[in-house]
Amino acid sequence: MRIGIISDTHDQRANVREAVGVFKAQSVEYVLHAGDITAPGTASLFAELPGVQLIAVLGNCDCERMALHAAVQVAGGEMHGRTYEGNLDGRAVYMTHVPHEIDRVVNSGKYDLVVYGHTHRQDIRRVGKTLLVNPGATRGSMSDPPEVVVVDLADMTATTHPLL
Repeated sequence: MRIGIISDTHDQRANVREAVGVFKAQSVEYVLHAGDITAPGTASLFAELPGVQLIAVLGNCDCERMALHAAVQVAGGEMHGRTYEGNLDGRAVYMTHVPHEIDRVVNSGKYDLVVYGHTHRQDIRRVGKTLLVNPGATRGSMSDPPEVVVVDLADMTATTHPLL
């Protein structure tokens, strides 16, 4: 199973549309959004992925929380508070926005995949059995271009996809 990972979209709808195109082309079954969607209208763009489950966590810039929850639900997804813990295709997954506890979570050995955002810097690495992924900011930054990541849960490989 392939999952798309995205974070820090900050209402950059053109880049989110590009990300949706990447996720369609990669035939993902889930999209994990690690926070800072920012606006409900941006969340609604994920409805263009029929049959794909969106799982999102709140970020520090997600102020319109009730409206975001509603927009994510309309897009066929689920919005969580600061963290998400679940199981996807037999893999234990943890997701958060701000990485305050990320070292503790990764070092616990409880998770196959740990996802975070907030830093706007891509970080993909293995720590023991855990694949740690920060896809970087979908909005892009001065030093990092906008990118998303696709993870294949079968072999726990991660591939970066630039958004043009």
